[in-house]
Amino acid sequence: MIINFSVPVETNRHTKHYYLNMENKESFPLACVGRDTYIVDGVISSGADFTIEKGYAVHNLQIGQFSSIAHGSDFTMGLGHNYLNLATGVSELFRADTEHNLVEKYKEKGQILIQNDVWIGHNVTVMPGVIIHNGAVVAANSHVVKDVPPYAIVGGNPAKIIKYRFSEKVIEKLLTIQWWNWDDDKIRENKQYFRSENIEAFIDKFFEEAVNDLRKMKEAEVNKSNKTYLFFPDFSEPYFVWERVIKEFTKKFKKNKDCQLILFIEEDYAIKNQELINLLPQYIEGIYENENFACSIDIFIGNMETERTIFKKVDYFVTNRSKSTILHSEYAYENNVKVISGVDTPIFS
Repeated sequence: MIINFSVPVETNRHTKHYYLNMENKESFPLACVGRDTYIVDGVISSGADFTIEKGYAVHNLQIGQFSSIAHGSDFTMGLGHNYLNLATGVSELFRADTEHNLVEKYKEKGQILIQNDVWIGHNVTVMPGVIIHNGAVVAANSHVVKDVPPYAIVGGNPAKIIKYRFSEKVIEKLLTIQWWNWDDDKIRENKQYFRSENIEAFIDKFFEEAVNDLRKMKEAEVNKSNKTYLFFPDFSEPYFVWERVIKEFTKKFKKNKDCQLILFIEEDYAIKNQELINLLPQYIEGIYENENFACSIDIFIGNMETERTIFKKVDYFVTNRSKSTILHSEYAYENNVKVISGVDTPIFS
């Protein structure tokens, strides 16, 4: 499935989902694009139409705030083949049966994360499973097959690091400040810095403020296991993945008592949806009765502060398609937490 995709900057003042109407299906979340990000024109090459028929959708494009993407971009997701098989094709002659299995042996990647203040030149192809981190630049005609570090300038086929925009010390401080997460008013008040090459002046003014804000944050109180996975259940999202995440986690780590899945639920959401939250333990108990798993699943209800600090207590972060995915991927990076795509199949390989 090839979809033409463009996002004019003048109409994208706020982070929003873009949807695709699929035949006999509810609108599918094609992409989530952050405020003041533009895509001149490009295509999304997706296998979502194949995997939806199996009961899930291997597809997710997330783009952060203040990013610039030139014409000819190609985002490829969920279109892999298993080259380890005798045949790489997908003919019906090769099928052992007609049933669809939710958990395939071959890992199908279906997520691309492009963070904030990223500049992608024309005719760039981004492959599935890639994270392009904050402040990165991708040169024209590049083919991106692996993660791009923060503020790196990459180019070529496959894309490789050419240099970095700033020194390691400056990059570290900019990642602490995270200006792209400021509200509109604060950016407007300090707009003189954003068209200036005097990066040191910007850092001198805002770095200590950012550090002090981090110090004030309340630590999340979590009893951590040896391997702890963090997931934010996407109850309200179309084509949600929370059920698959829980089921696949219990199957994968069924006999491992040292593995833990933390389900983080925002306080405000929990208050407004108390009946749903009360049913969640019953849902988990129902899976336990069938699987008798040794791994643990814990529900954590927290606020915006603990949402950030809980990343200090986990080893893995499992993504979904929600608007907060890019922000959570930033928290994962700053705490050296490995990102696992919750839209891939299987999720836990």
